[in-house]
Amino acid sequence: MGEVKGEHLFVNVGASQARRRLKHFGHGVRKVQSAGKNQAVVIHTATGRHLEESEAKFADVGFSHNEHDMSEPIGNLRNLGEASAPWLREAGVLTIADLSRLGPVAAYRIVKQRHPQVTLNLLWSLAAGLGGKDWRDLGEEEKRELLNELREDT
Repeated sequence: MGEVKGEHLFVNVGASQARRRLKHFGHGVRKVQSAGKNQAVVIHTATGRHLEESEAKFADVGFSHNEHDMSEPIGNLRNLGEASAPWLREAGVLTIADLSRLGPVAAYRIVKQRHPQVTLNLLWSLAAGLGGKDWRDLGEEEKRELLNELREDT
């Protein structure tokens, strides 16, 4: 059995979730396989309108036609709980690269506007996650700096 031929669409959901989103969809989907944690590649032959419809299935989580342009999904960021990743995606922060460009304070502010129940633990989690550490290891000085930045723009 040879390699499946077709174009690649890299998506920021796991392979099983990608399959569920594409169930009964058709439109040239040949195969869906894992491409890492919470990432999959859809091998397809879709073009034109069918390709646009395929892409629309993943617009809420992010997709790319090139593996190198694909950033890790925000759900892979260390420290995020079950609710945090969907809140961030809803706020337009789909990938860790998006969060890095925006910054933890701005991302926190956007989520807080939409979900007033959000606590400062989300801010600590975002900042620590970008730094590759546990949110509980964020020092008091780092927290003070984040709070100062948060207050500056309000």
